[in-house]
Amino acid sequence: MTVILLVAAVIVGYLAVMSILTPERFSQIRVAREAPIQARLKQIALVENAFHDVYNRYAPVDELRQFLTDGKLFYVRSEGDYTDAMREAGMNERQAAAKGLIVRDTVWLSARDSLLKGGMTPEEFLQVPGFPESIIEIDTASVAQEIGDDVVMVPVFRTAVPLSVYLADQDHRLLNAAIKEAEARYQGTGYPGLALGSLKEVKSTGNWE
Repeated sequence: MTVILLVAAVIVGYLAVMSILTPERFSQIRVAREAPIQARLKQIALVENAFHDVYNRYAPVDELRQFLTDGKLFYVRSEGDYTDAMREAGMNERQAAAKGLIVRDTVWLSARDSLLKGGMTPEEFLQVPGFPESIIEIDTASVAQEIGDDVVMVPVFRTAVPLSVYLADQDHRLLNAAIKEAEARYQGTGYPGLALGSLKEVKSTGNWE
């Protein structure tokens, strides 16, 4: 009987310790895995903004991959100031540039060389950090926005990675609780994972910020 009670006490003690350590470890692993994913989502936002500068819209994942493979982006090389004297002389910027008084050149660059660093490929860039078998979600839409007296459709995007991708190997009870907690945010419209941007409003921040 004494042995049985001792074994039972050990089991109860073990379960009590694990009930504390398991959630703590889950939280530690979650924080460690989310940090590089958050950084990648911000990088994707920068690439989306570069795409938007060229096409005035945002790209779904396949089109963004193609843009990073063989697309071009531009910047305007500007030298010299368009002065009041030029304006008073009846010259606009284009005419001043034609006379060589200022420089305004559009320079086209490789999107891949400009936006991807360290030899990273477009395919690697769009993979979930630490989980190369999974691709980061990118969705696009348009939302109505009032500008003065007009209502215009404004392009928006959301890039995201669900909890179920980067915590699938963790305690399922804790994972399901984390998913339900995330979904309950924002009056039941929360995303169950990391997300940057929105499909319902113009937004450029992450849901962790």
